[in-house]
Amino acid sequence: MMEKKRRSAPVHTTPESGEGRFMPREHVPAGGTIVVTAGTGTISAEQVRKGLPMKALDDLARLLNVDHASLADILGTSMRTLQRRARESERLGAVASDRLARVRRILDLATHVLGESDKAARWLTSESRALGGEVPLHLLDTDIGTQRVQQELRQIEFGMPL
Repeated sequence: MMEKKRRSAPVHTTPESGEGRFMPREHVPAGGTIVVTAGTGTISAEQVRKGLPMKALDDLARLLNVDHASLADILGTSMRTLQRRARESERLGAVASDRLARVRRILDLATHVLGESDKAARWLTSESRALGGEVPLHLLDTDIGTQRVQQELRQIEFGMPL
């Protein structure tokens, strides 16, 4: 049986990019590499596959005003694993990195819609009546939950009834 070979697309980088840094949109540059951007830099699919540095988690926890334990379930990992990775200066795994990039992208969208990062963090960490009493941050562990949160933010942005 032939082994399936993984195709690797070229990585998009910019002068302002840095590991674990983000900007607010998704791009597909001419080379075909998907690049997620959010905040102040760029992160490529390849960087997510290799794992983001623990600093990216520290930055996200600080921005949301939550502890690492609050993010562990969303990232699909345990606190013990996060502590070990921090102690041994390891990177996050690919799944945790992907979820971290997802949460950061939603935080940036919420900041754009609500106008301030503090308001966005409060909205993401508080129960939402429009989301059936769920905390938006807790829905970001799945793609379906993320879509619900994005939809809610778009409704707020465009003034649609909740």
